[in-house]
Amino acid sequence: MFSPYEYFQKILIEKTILEPKDVDKVLDESQAASEPFTEILIKQGLVTEAQLISFLIEGLGQPPVDVSNIAIDLEVLALMPKAMVLKYQAMPIVRIGRTLILAMVNQTDIVSIDNINALTGLRVYSVATQLKDIEKAVAIYFTENSDAAFDQIIKDISDTEEMELISEADKQMDKDHVENLLQDAPTIRLTDAIIKQAILAKASDIFIEPLEKALRIRYRVDGIIREVDRMSRNLHFPVVSRIKIMASLDISEHRLPQDGRFRIVTDKKKEVDFRVSVLPAALGEKVVLRVLDKNAAMLDLTKLGFHPRALQSLQECSVKPHGMILTCGPTGSGKTTTLYSILKFIDSPEKNIITVEDPVEYQMKGINQVNVKPQVNLTFASTLRSILRQDPDIIMIGEIRDFETLDVAVKAALTGHLVLSSLHTTTAAGSVVRMVNMGIEPFLICSSVLAVVAQRLLRRLCDKCKEVYDLPDYLIKKLSLKNYHFDTKPQFYKAKGCKHCFDLGYKGRVGITEIMVLTSALKKMVLESCGEYRLKEAARKEGMITMREDAIYKAAAGLTSIEEVLRVTVSDETIEE
Repeated sequence: MFSPYEYFQKILIEKTILEPKDVDKVLDESQAASEPFTEILIKQGLVTEAQLISFLIEGLGQPPVDVSNIAIDLEVLALMPKAMVLKYQAMPIVRIGRTLILAMVNQTDIVSIDNINALTGLRVYSVATQLKDIEKAVAIYFTENSDAAFDQIIKDISDTEEMELISEADKQMDKDHVENLLQDAPTIRLTDAIIKQAILAKASDIFIEPLEKALRIRYRVDGIIREVDRMSRNLHFPVVSRIKIMASLDISEHRLPQDGRFRIVTDKKKEVDFRVSVLPAALGEKVVLRVLDKNAAMLDLTKLGFHPRALQSLQECSVKPHGMILTCGPTGSGKTTTLYSILKFIDSPEKNIITVEDPVEYQMKGINQVNVKPQVNLTFASTLRSILRQDPDIIMIGEIRDFETLDVAVKAALTGHLVLSSLHTTTAAGSVVRMVNMGIEPFLICSSVLAVVAQRLLRRLCDKCKEVYDLPDYLIKKLSLKNYHFDTKPQFYKAKGCKHCFDLGYKGRVGITEIMVLTSALKKMVLESCGEYRLKEAARKEGMITMREDAIYKAAAGLTSIEEVLRVTVSDETIEE
């Protein structure tokens, strides 16, 4: 059988890179150090990873490669056990430094390659093979006792069924004993692989959900949830418990919701925070992790995609000495990023800035940030009262959830402070109606609120594969495109899909906003208790660009597609109340 390591030895001599005696010397060092032959070559600088990969591909010849005729090292086989090989239809051939050479049935399966990358921690280079050769190689190399990593995880964790039964029987288990079980390497490796893959995929959320006969793992990428894996139901308890330990939660509590957070540092020294929410569901505890990649956060108002006119209005309101600026939108629409960007825009050593958040998502230098803790009665409202005694110039409230918090925030804005916060409403005009509904008098809103920013996130078209196309007449009519004033003739694009965007056609996201500044005319309408529709129409007459309009301008600029515009935004032509 063909051995990659033997081939390397032969080719190094043939290409006069090494003398036979030098090859023997490297082999001796490899055996003495218990390291692969290729690792020693790379460490000593005798050859590069790229050269070794090139040599191997040259030796493999034209695809498809018959992996059943290749002698694969046992250490390389251990990187991908039988379950993974069959699932991804990929067989590891050789490890070269930090690169793993794979023979794959489908070399264009980017998702599988990324999963293998995360599970092995190695860069992946693939060559073509046939499924029958993979199956032949599995029959040769994987016996019942050689299925190492993934099957070992199943085996090691299968005993936890008893632990689940004990917890369901409401019996106590020694916490230290459970923690010792969960420090087992397979559990740690599996949990780390789920987390690392989410970071690689640039996911904003990780969903770990128990089903009747499986554990489902899903990621939210660019606002869309997609399933990435299903695994044995037996893995649910150890994975969830491992995450609880990482987030400093109570691993013995299965009846009540829990919230926590933890931070990891990747191999590239990148810090990533995770906000953890555990919810007891009918089939077991569901875990959602919000991924807070500090390095990915773009805290710059000028780079968030605001329309120039809207950006100018927001900047003018931000530098005012007192009042309230609100951001609104659903969870995950970028409200917190906008608030932090405003803080960064107005931050200076002469200003005392304090934030109260649940939790603190991004730590900013020079700003005092308070993390609320309801369990010890450190709530938004109680913290705000204490903050006002700290003589702040600017206060940021992570989220206004109740009348008490809103009341203190409005009073702070009325007494000479600039207050920034967020509300869960759908439109800018709807935020004013929501404040009245929560119990704030209209005249107090007029005196305190400077501006309201409503926003959403649309998927950004992949620059590598987007295609120009002509909109059909019914869409032109539906979107009233003839009423828009474009600087140049608009050119619309549609999603296609390529290897750079995992065949989705989209990569990344772009924000759309509408900023309603409370002018004298709008304040008069608020005092008259006008509804959301009339407020929105009056704001549009005064120059407000709606989210639908902003989205169409961004589609015309080639940033997103009309399909995304229709998916996320609603028509501005609403029936009057």
